[in-house]
Amino acid sequence: MEFTIHRDDLLKGLQKCQSVAEKRSSMPILSNVLIEVSQEDLRLTATDLEVSFSGAYSAQVVHGGAITVQARKFYEIVKELPPQEVNVLARENQWLHISSGSTEYNLVGLSADEFPKVMKSDAVEWVELETATLKDMVERTIYAVSTEETRYNLSGIYFEKVKIGDELNLRLVATDGHRLSLVDRKLPEVEKFGFSKGVIVPRKGMQELVKLLEESERIHVTFADNTAIFKIGESTLMMRLVDGEFPDYNTVIPKKALRLLKVERTKFMEMLRRMSIISTERYRGVRCNLFSNRMEIISNNPEIGDAREELPVTYQGEEMTAAFNPRYFLDALSVMKSQIVEARMVDESSACTISGTEDEGFLAVVMPMRL
Repeated sequence: MEFTIHRDDLLKGLQKCQSVAEKRSSMPILSNVLIEVSQEDLRLTATDLEVSFSGAYSAQVVHGGAITVQARKFYEIVKELPPQEVNVLARENQWLHISSGSTEYNLVGLSADEFPKVMKSDAVEWVELETATLKDMVERTIYAVSTEETRYNLSGIYFEKVKIGDELNLRLVATDGHRLSLVDRKLPEVEKFGFSKGVIVPRKGMQELVKLLEESERIHVTFADNTAIFKIGESTLMMRLVDGEFPDYNTVIPKKALRLLKVERTKFMEMLRRMSIISTERYRGVRCNLFSNRMEIISNNPEIGDAREELPVTYQGEEMTAAFNPRYFLDALSVMKSQIVEARMVDESSACTISGTEDEGFLAVVMPMRL
């Protein structure tokens, strides 16, 4: 195997492989990138068995072939080379020779036969979407995905087809048990997605997708064989769906929340950041007192001190006191666009919903705390 390629083109592909390749694994091959060279192009592939990336790049091919080398070291080498042509040659005993100008490297590799087989996406039915829309939906939900390894069924974003009125919408939902985020969008050809009751797409795959979505205005999406596949140009991202039952999230969304708070989003966020300064992992909650025309937030940390601030608001309902984690509110407010946000509650012990007129189809839910 031998080919010549411009450093920048090779670097672009290796960069995308970095966060997919497994850095710490009992299987050394998962730390490697698969290099496949045909008469047409060069293809780079990385996988951790759950998420896989594959991209094709133009190169001057001398001989075809395949080999795997450590993804991180190959990337670091190419990154430091001058921006000119790079020659890559596979030698005997799975060694890879890399040269550019007077600089030469030899990397120990592993046989391409040991690399896990990655699903081919040739014979599938694609649905074309605007990348901006999908990126917006993912960013509005991914912050609420659980990072606890024990809560496997909450470790991704739930994709679901939902009928709202006479129109079929794509709904994305994420929750970690303490807060929830939901967004609906009417998208063309949603009915073609190959799932009926909804699927869970892993968090790591969604993080990689957000990076990929910045490359083009359109993306092709499909769900097949327990796999979600996203394709932009010659780059393909595949991820195994989470094998678990997503909880019935509708049960935590209050249906008759008569207490309504309206507050300016930016000022509310600034207030929450100030009140969060003295919080710690042990003392994370703040107390919120609601009156007809003002909101008072008190943060008390016996280890550090306390803080208090008031903000003018519009509030309908009985005066009340509730406690919550300010970070959960900040995460939700940061993905919203509305100048004025609405928070609805049944009482101090019920969940709080957050929405805004300029954030159509979006709803966040924050569970209360006990202080």
